[in-house]
Amino acid sequence: MIVAVASRNPNKLRAVERAYRAFGVRAEVVPVDRPPGLPRQPVGTDVIIKCAESRAREALKAARAAEHGVGIEAGVACIGGYCIDVTVAAIADVSGRVTLGMGPAFQVPDALLGDVMRGVELGAIAERFYGRGAIGRREGLVGVLTRRRVTRLDLNTAAVIMALAPRLPFNAGLYAPGP
Repeated sequence: MIVAVASRNPNKLRAVERAYRAFGVRAEVVPVDRPPGLPRQPVGTDVIIKCAESRAREALKAARAAEHGVGIEAGVACIGGYCIDVTVAAIADVSGRVTLGMGPAFQVPDALLGDVMRGVELGAIAERFYGRGAIGRREGLVGVLTRRRVTRLDLNTAAVIMALAPRLPFNAGLYAPGP
């Protein structure tokens, strides 16, 4: 199965491959550019979901042979007085159906939160704060905070697995089949 992913981030590409493989599907992952106009740092659950959906739909359009388009978007959502980093995955198919999943979330450190809420990308803030480059393309902030016990790859993989769940044959009768 050809699966287009609206990202060139190796963590996201590996996560999609891993998630599909977890269910015995060999996915040929095709990276495509992220759609223009998306915020660099999505804030709010609705915005994060819309960005993931947009990525999924645009990935499917960009790779004509793809059966699925996947969008993975991380952002900050403030819930119950806490601001958390959450990863949302959306999977779009040629029928127009979109399914969603979320990965585990973690509380954004207060020391980084102010800049995030002003629209600065969390990865860039973390790189500056920790004095290390490419954190987002490696273990992610969660990997730094947990000393690699949980990484961005883990969060992305979990989100894609959750977005795949409604599509699994043994769940077919539980979800609406299409748009």
